[in-house]
Amino acid sequence: MGLIKKMAGLMGVSLMGMLYFTPSLAETPLIEVKAENTLQEMLNYLKDQSSLKFQADVAQDLVFSNGQKIQVGAIVNLKVRRTDKLNIDYQGDRNHVRFYFDGKTFTMEGLTNNVYANFLEPSEVDNINALVRRIGERLNITLPLGEIIATDNDLESIKNRITSGVYVGESRVNGVISHHLAFTQDNLDWQIWIEKGEKTLPRKLVITYKQDPSSPQYSAILSNWNFDPISEEDPIFSFQPADDADKIDFLIIQP
Repeated sequence: MGLIKKMAGLMGVSLMGMLYFTPSLAETPLIEVKAENTLQEMLNYLKDQSSLKFQADVAQDLVFSNGQKIQVGAIVNLKVRRTDKLNIDYQGDRNHVRFYFDGKTFTMEGLTNNVYANFLEPSEVDNINALVRRIGERLNITLPLGEIIATDNDLESIKNRITSGVYVGESRVNGVISHHLAFTQDNLDWQIWIEKGEKTLPRKLVITYKQDPSSPQYSAILSNWNFDPISEEDPIFSFQPADDADKIDFLIIQP
């Protein structure tokens, strides 16, 4: 049980950038119109896709007891068929984990230690949106890029959480011209870079966790977007354990 909990904790999911801001922008209490419109265009574009594949190059700060920060990285490949199927492969510096959801059962597989655990609540979880919420509540697991693959993370729910939002300007992410937006919430700040043009794709995400005195960051550069249809019968969504894999239990958080 502790192993799955430990692996989940590792998922969690620039100074030069601060030069963009003036004090008046930093103190703006509401989301700027251009920032709001750009974010809405991205959400609409993603919501219209019935299938999606993409890759994320992730970096995350780990904070030691002496306050020292160490950055670890991972390559994450995500395959989603809405509304109820996903496969996520997280290959990190410290572990290799896969997540499966076939519409009924959520499975987390630890390839580094050859273990797996299943979570089945058919009356509660029958789509990706419910899955993202439920495993957060019951398992304390955050899916990598969960708010990107869910479709219920709409503009109004985001606006209810943020205290300010600004349009920073245009910049390039891996050569792609992108709109740079920055938002604040009570416990974190986050920035997102959204491709300029017809394909309003998220290209980069940076989160700063302000509740920790060390202000660790999580960043993800998103690439290799593909929206070709994925069959609901595709075997990538169904988990089949290896013959020598050990089944363990999730640590369930009681309501």
